[in-house]
Amino acid sequence: FFEPAKSTSKKKKDQMLEGVIHPTKKPDIDNIAKAVLDALNGIAYHDDRQVIRLAVAKCYSQQARLEIEVRKIEK
Repeated sequence: FFEPAKSTSKKKKDQMLEGVIHPTKKPDIDNIAKAVLDALNGIAYHDDRQVIRLAVAKCYSQQARLEIEVRKIEK
């Protein structure tokens, strides 16, 4: 989640927070995913090659943050 810039107009900021306008700035979404996968190596899984499903989204929010959900898929 990205915070809208302080200089953003109220109208545009509202549109960002409502999901009408999406963040298209850097970093690229694939680079975010790669950084998270690498960071979780040895913590959430032995190696990121074990990851079989991935959903990634860039959104705006009042507070910048990263939310990660990890689930074990049973055989």
